[in-house]
Amino acid sequence: MAEARPLTSVPIDVPALGAAPGHPASTTGGADGPGDRLLVLCPQGGRPEAEFNAAIAAALVKAGARRVDVSVVCLRESDAETIRALAPAVHVAESFERFHDRTPAPDLAAETLRLARDYADVNWWAIAAAERSFVDSSFLIGGLGQRSESQEYVEALIVGLVRHLEAVFSEGRYSAAVCQAADSLMSYIFHQVARRFAAQLLVLSPNAWIREDGKPGFYIGYDEFMHNARMEAHYRELGHRPLREDERQRSRRFQQTVRDFEITRAFRSIMNRPFIVPAVSPNLRRLWTYLHENTARRKEIEYYKIDVAAKARANMLRVWRRWRSRRLLGSSVPAIPPRSVFYPMQYQPEQTTLVGGIYFANQVALVENLAKALPFGCTLVVKEHPRGRGARAAWQYRHLAHFPNVRFCDADAKEIIRRCEAVVTITSTVGLEAMALDRPVIVLGNCYYDFADVVYRPKNWPELAQALKRILIDGEYRSNAARGEWIDRFFLAYLRARVPAALSRDSADAVAEGLLAELEARRNPAVAAAAQY
Repeated sequence: MAEARPLTSVPIDVPALGAAPGHPASTTGGADGPGDRLLVLCPQGGRPEAEFNAAIAAALVKAGARRVDVSVVCLRESDAETIRALAPAVHVAESFERFHDRTPAPDLAAETLRLARDYADVNWWAIAAAERSFVDSSFLIGGLGQRSESQEYVEALIVGLVRHLEAVFSEGRYSAAVCQAADSLMSYIFHQVARRFAAQLLVLSPNAWIREDGKPGFYIGYDEFMHNARMEAHYRELGHRPLREDERQRSRRFQQTVRDFEITRAFRSIMNRPFIVPAVSPNLRRLWTYLHENTARRKEIEYYKIDVAAKARANMLRVWRRWRSRRLLGSSVPAIPPRSVFYPMQYQPEQTTLVGGIYFANQVALVENLAKALPFGCTLVVKEHPRGRGARAAWQYRHLAHFPNVRFCDADAKEIIRRCEAVVTITSTVGLEAMALDRPVIVLGNCYYDFADVVYRPKNWPELAQALKRILIDGEYRSNAARGEWIDRFFLAYLRARVPAALSRDSADAVAEGLLAELEARRNPAVAAAAQY
């Protein structure tokens, strides 16, 4: 029913399961045939991440019955050594650290020009700005404690990482590349280089919090925005026929789970620690170990090395800011005026805004523009993310509250959604909650659910203003009789795309089976047509 899509919803180039956008389907054979070569990325995180990737790589070899050749590439040599010890059947490519130390520095001006030309669709400065260690795209003004670095440092780092990964991909001729979400500089660059070498991206995208029947699951995306080919394919397939009663009931049961979802309880249950991060430092209990490890880091390799003085100031600043801003976040009573729009501020800095919504990462400017785009007589209700309190300077809340049509509220997000007529988000899972509560969702960034017909995707601020007018004044969303079917179809496709396993070292065999099944489904239309987990 694509013809009924809201006018400002921008359709994306959704792939068939044969190939993600820009990725020709591999012709090297299926998961059960010879010739498949997979490259697994281990970017940063130390021994736990190295152990996880070693387990995944070893499980891929095992699941492929040795007809799959698996390599791993690491940022640090110490992680490469860990993987060699834990997964002897896996080839470990040269680490970035070793490549950096043995390779003469290139002509930086020539290499930056080459990257600009050869990667025509890549904005390298946007990728640089997504790295939270040395850029404050989130406009937290000292609340993170990142370093300040020169243009030459950033350019040399990106050029070095690109050249290293290009060398690895050139030698291996990989048909697929396995990595986690683009939440670090190396992983974000890995996505770009893999795409240039026509390797299928198999992106491990966690779905830890909202679970069906309490069971864990994850997705396998095809790009840095965690778009999911299987989810999109199921959505299209379901659009060609009425849902069966059992399918409709499954979708609606899950929608109820979404409506009942409480992140604080789910986070503690799964992670065994509180959802709210301590204002001083999450590393307080292991402070001396943390500082000792940081001292040994070389920032030309481990680009996430902290500036201890800046970090200490930021930690103290967050305590002060949390205290200063506590009266500025609004009442916990959801007294919402008629014709209101809800904007839930997203936690920063993290991948959801720095990658999925990089041009909207400055949420102060974003709220200003939303306030300007509202129809006259309407109100913008803003809620700070519970984990974000203290990161943002109090003057930013006062500044936003200065706009006559902006109101802060600290009530439960779902209660605010129920009392508002629309939700605007960058990439937040609050968009899923709004769908489950039958509220129109306007998505500004790039995220895995933005393909759904029920989602509005304005291209610019004037289009956003028009969409808000059609929703709030003209009643377009409420008069759309197809929206319930769209919502049911989306949540069923969402569930059918999940790999029913935890994204953890202990579940490495299930993760590997899911990766190989996804690779086979993308290249084989007959498998793709019936593929679901």
